[in-house]
Amino acid sequence: MEALETLAVALGFASLAGVNLYLTVFVTGLAVNQQWIDLSQQYPELMVLGEPVVLIAAGALAAIEFFSDKIPWVDSAWDSVHTFIRPVGGGLLALTALGPVDPALAVVIAMLAGGTSLMTHGLKAGTRLAINQSPEPVSNMAASMTEDMAVVGGLALMSINPLVFAAICILFIIVSLIAAPKLFRRTRTFAWLFRAKAGSLFHRKQSGELLKQQIAVEDEVALNRFVDGKPEVTWSVPVVLGGKWKFPGLTANTFGRIYALDIDAGQVHFIGKKGWKLYHAKINLDDLYIRQETRFASEDVILENPGNGKKLVLRLPSGSENVAARVVAELTAARIKHPPAYADKPSTQLLPAT
Repeated sequence: MEALETLAVALGFASLAGVNLYLTVFVTGLAVNQQWIDLSQQYPELMVLGEPVVLIAAGALAAIEFFSDKIPWVDSAWDSVHTFIRPVGGGLLALTALGPVDPALAVVIAMLAGGTSLMTHGLKAGTRLAINQSPEPVSNMAASMTEDMAVVGGLALMSINPLVFAAICILFIIVSLIAAPKLFRRTRTFAWLFRAKAGSLFHRKQSGELLKQQIAVEDEVALNRFVDGKPEVTWSVPVVLGGKWKFPGLTANTFGRIYALDIDAGQVHFIGKKGWKLYHAKINLDDLYIRQETRFASEDVILENPGNGKKLVLRLPSGSENVAARVVAELTAARIKHPPAYADKPSTQLLPAT
């Protein structure tokens, strides 16, 4: 039973480190330093966390994370950096909790603990990216405070009953595994947009004429796989799909390209990559209003129908205002030329077809 509890503690530290490594170390070290808990008998190696130098370092980093974790997009940038730090820290904490073990076993445990930290970190980072799509900062603060309380509460429960806490951690890991593909796509999208945002600070805005560029051979081959007749491409543009509601056949946070073809009226085609496979979907523009919205890390083209809740976001990299404006104009012109049922309720944010 003692060995099982020790493994549970190691798993617990790895899981919590994936959420907030510095707070996990600081709270544990403070509890040891103030003698709120006695680890000297069962986990003597963890006593080092109570050393003043460890407390000062962990406390300073925890304070930095406390504030940065509550600012929209700064929290995601912080998570991106810690994609490499938290798994390593979780693995080290797990090994410290276990104490001296066989070197081969230590390698296996370090990999398992690091993987556990990476999964919980991925769930946190992906959730934050979803929250950052909302313009207000309150949800970021609420999420951050919830995570902080979860870490402190988890450490308290782990000190009382490690096995119960381990069961909760396993359930959390299962949820992380189920959500992993969606979170990976979301994280990859953020990394791409963040790089583009940094690049936009040093480059001129992209010209709307980029819509007329020749598509690559591989794009033409992909298009011919899904559309018969080898149609002529009127214009195309690379995008990443953002949020989507009531658009069957599309997957959020997939990279691909929008194609307007000479044979189609009132619709465009999207060919994207999900996993290792290409997929195709038609986007019918009838009854959709099309507008442009500038966000912190992207230039969005939004297709929506307020009457039935349909909404699709096409994301272009930051600095693509001119390209996005051209896309809005081209999509609006391509719409079927009859007014939707809700056209008698105009909105300054919506751009009806001309």
